[in-house]
Amino acid sequence: MQKKLIALAVAGALAAPLAAQADVEVYGQARMSVDYNNNDTPVTGDDKNALAVSSNKSRIGFKGSEDLGGGLKALWQIEQGVEFDTGAFAATARDTFLGLGGNFGTVLAGKLRTPYRTSTERLDVFMDTKADYNAIIGSAGYGMLSDKDTNIGNLRTSNSLAYVTPDLNGFKATLAFVSNYSDLLDQKGDSLPRSKVEGDRSAYSLSGTYDNGPLYLAAAYESLSKAGLGASFSSLGNIPPITPGSYADTKSWKVGGGWNFGQGTTIGAVFENMDLGGNVKDRNAWYLSGMHKMDAFNVKAAYGQADNWSGTGLNDTGATYWAIGGGYELSKTTEAYALYTQVSNDKNGKYGLETISGYSDKDVSSFSLGIKHMFSSK
Repeated sequence: MQKKLIALAVAGALAAPLAAQADVEVYGQARMSVDYNNNDTPVTGDDKNALAVSSNKSRIGFKGSEDLGGGLKALWQIEQGVEFDTGAFAATARDTFLGLGGNFGTVLAGKLRTPYRTSTERLDVFMDTKADYNAIIGSAGYGMLSDKDTNIGNLRTSNSLAYVTPDLNGFKATLAFVSNYSDLLDQKGDSLPRSKVEGDRSAYSLSGTYDNGPLYLAAAYESLSKAGLGASFSSLGNIPPITPGSYADTKSWKVGGGWNFGQGTTIGAVFENMDLGGNVKDRNAWYLSGMHKMDAFNVKAAYGQADNWSGTGLNDTGATYWAIGGGYELSKTTEAYALYTQVSNDKNGKYGLETISGYSDKDVSSFSLGIKHMFSSK
């Protein structure tokens, strides 16, 4: 009897805060795959291929809102990466914010994906797999920068403040400001003292999207001040180095669109221009995708290409990408899939796949068998 009373007391204590926060949702995705990866590395002693069990951007999140009256709401979200292959919880910080929403739109502050990144994500038919389009779109090419992450067009930035307009007959605009852009170089964020160079590393990102019926359109622009180009490109042979200690601004813009033909068929396209400044200058890239659903089955394919960087001596620095795959919906929340993807680098190109570095004049590939499970408390 005493044990039952204790159990009831504990249940009551837990129920009280949940009742006060009745609009809280627990959600996430578990994404596991078995991959056979190959990058044909020329480095003596390194494996050229490997079998891996991978957790592909698996995550858990908590989000909720509170009605403040007068059409105003408080919004919050906490989202963390979970590595199902190692068991690590909160392995990476994902979109986490506090904000206000109303008839004026939505204002958010925290760690956020940039509007530049989110504007075309829905056109990536292999998102969060080894065939993710960030192999080309948003990527400066592995080895092009000395920074830890060269996917500078696919950022989730700390110290972000964003505004999203209300939906205007399918049109939305998003503007974000990053008070101290620190994600690439691990520079100081909102603390003092810091150097003037650290303080100058701010970022602006904006996008406009139109989503109405079968048509989706997107345009985006992003500027990263003093992003930190101080690398030597000696590994690429005749490419002249950037002066050590010099910091150039990076600027990127892209346009994209998608069309739903009905009967389960959709297509998408993205064109991007990225300018790293300094001795590297700019390059164009483009991406095409298509998917067709047949009841519980789907088939999809994608193709992309990164052109040469336009700086002096930056010849043969491009790459091509392609992927093909299919899935089967085991339920409304669980899908099994298979895919094959490959990036082929030009003589001086250094593009890779998710977690797989690329090498000049080499192919990078992955054959992946996986399961995706989505969950929500609502």
